[in-house]
Amino acid sequence: MRRSAPRDSRAREQEAATRIAELTTARRQIVEAYEVERRRIERDLHDGSQQYLVAAAMKIGEAQLSEAIQYDLQASELIAEAKQDVLNALTSLRKTVRGIPPDALTHDGLENALRAVAANAPVSVTITCPHPLPRIPPAVLASAYFFATEAITNAVKHAPHASVNVLLTAGDSLRVSIVDDGPGGATLTPGHGLTGVRERLQAFGGDVTVTSPDGGPTHLIATIPLLLHRGESGINPTGTP
Repeated sequence: MRRSAPRDSRAREQEAATRIAELTTARRQIVEAYEVERRRIERDLHDGSQQYLVAAAMKIGEAQLSEAIQYDLQASELIAEAKQDVLNALTSLRKTVRGIPPDALTHDGLENALRAVAANAPVSVTITCPHPLPRIPPAVLASAYFFATEAITNAVKHAPHASVNVLLTAGDSLRVSIVDDGPGGATLTPGHGLTGVRERLQAFGGDVTVTSPDGGPTHLIATIPLLLHRGESGINPTGTP
């Protein structure tokens, strides 16, 4: 019986390793499905809806120049209102498109993509990444990017005079830690941005925590599994696949 113990131990280890591999595969399939859908939406917005709205605005503009419309006050007012509605829809759509992770996220990595966000933020944002990030699947990169940009946006909205510090580290998981020195009081509110990000992360084993006492500071942490199989943990300075 004693001689069989090592074999039993190896069998249990092998079984545990198999379960971990299966769980990693299942979670990767979830995040890859998110990424496929996100890219489909991005293509549809760029190649479909946005072009149709631009074309509609141009045609309405041409209609406004016609003599018949210029002499019909009621029709002229209706067309002007329709044109404004189209322009408002186009503005809203472009805001949505801007919320889609940029190509730089894939090509240059998470750190550089967030530095670009920081450079254009109306508050002081510092990005710190003390060590090169490991290889990270695109959907995990997108999740981290969404979390960081949403947290920065919240700081701009609720603490416009605060400074924001973003720390990127990775071990078994990717950890995005964001601190602002605003007045505090932040919560995860159902139906709002960070709650949606948290639900997405929880779907594949991640989570978001918030510490925000009255008077500040506000500290948000996203822990995101890297979802790497054995042999996929090679270091890549850009944090790209």
